[in-house]
Amino acid sequence: MGLDMYAWKTKDKDLSQDNLNLDELAYWRKHNRLHGWMGNLWEEKGFPNQQGDSYQFNCIPLELTKADLLELRKAIKNKTMPDTQGFFFGHDSYDEDVEYQKEVDKYDLLFVTNGLRAIRDGFKVVYDSWW
Repeated sequence: MGLDMYAWKTKDKDLSQDNLNLDELAYWRKHNRLHGWMGNLWEEKGFPNQQGDSYQFNCIPLELTKADLLELRKAIKNKTMPDTQGFFFGHDSYDEDVEYQKEVDKYDLLFVTNGLRAIRDGFKVVYDSWW
């Protein structure tokens, strides 16, 4: 068990439906700082697709705009994603060795590039997680 995170592209308009037509852009495992960044964005956007009375950011699709992805790129490059704790989230994403962190940053930046390309091509970019 643990934090599994996904980024998808879709042309579906309603992200709350159960049967979305999705193509995977990225997958992460226990990248708690990225999840914390996305959770903060979800709050800033007014908790879209919230499930019932829960304000837990889990299994909730979050659409990412071009502006969101550009802000994420800055946060990756500046190492300003928030420290995020959770039982299933693993250790701090920034605690790894330097070479590993370079690979994580490279993967994250590739996601941003691919997400921006998908938006340019008429897709929605969606982040989702499950823990």
